[in-house]
Amino acid sequence: MEKVCPLCNELEFKTFSCDKCGGAMVDKGRAQEYSDDYTANMPINDDENYCAHIFECSKCNFFKRVPIDKKKI
Repeated sequence: MEKVCPLCNELEFKTFSCDKCGGAMVDKGRAQEYSDDYTANMPINDDENYCAHIFECSKCNFFKRVPIDKKKI
């Protein structure tokens, strides 16, 4: 059975509060897209059990890396 990221596949939506100011954190996508050049046909380079996402605070622009548990489909 394959595991997929529920955020990348829009199966779930997560919300977090900013550690610095308490503002709402917005999902900005997979961390790989921020650290590497990325195109849609490149393989996804992540862990078997989780997908790291970057969240940004809508108030103070603080960034946070959050591991998202993958789900079996």
